[in-house]
Amino acid sequence: MDLHAQLETEVVALYELHAAGLARHAAALAHSDDLAGDAVQETFLRYFVERSYGRAIEYPRAWLYQVLRNYVFDRLTSASATRELGDQDLSGFTDPGGDPEIRAHRSEIADKIAASLSVRERECLSLRSEGFSYIEIAGFMRLRTGTVGALLARAHQKIRNAAGDPQVEGSDVAGSVRYLFRRGEPCPSN
Repeated sequence: MDLHAQLETEVVALYELHAAGLARHAAALAHSDDLAGDAVQETFLRYFVERSYGRAIEYPRAWLYQVLRNYVFDRLTSASATRELGDQDLSGFTDPGGDPEIRAHRSEIADKIAASLSVRERECLSLRSEGFSYIEIAGFMRLRTGTVGALLARAHQKIRNAAGDPQVEGSDVAGSVRYLFRRGEPCPSN
């Protein structure tokens, strides 16, 4: 098998393993399914190019998430991306299954949780939900591992506070957190 075919096989295998998680993370960062899709595509293209030049990538999963994060933030800070995303209506995001009343209730709790989380807390939670370690998260976000722990602890406390509401059951909070990351709702700007 020639080098080009080997690289294609490598990229396809990585895509099958990580594309869904990358897309979820990009949607949580970008607030846009279109930008998330572009980010995933661009990330795998850049991986292919890097490997085509003979560069070794010791930790492909971490590399993919770092490139994706950088790409999304670069696009979000560009003037054209701001115009593209500024008028987007996110009200159409729904939980794909279940009772409409449960979806509405979870959406309400998810909004409450999202409003309480800082951008960094939300990103830490998103990466942690994708299975990344504190060390990996610290590397992506250019933080110390202790800071990652503190951000996650604060985020978990805010989620527990939502669960402490007598109107909210624990299963509703868990479902709401999953819903929050699945719907790609924008991060609050606090």
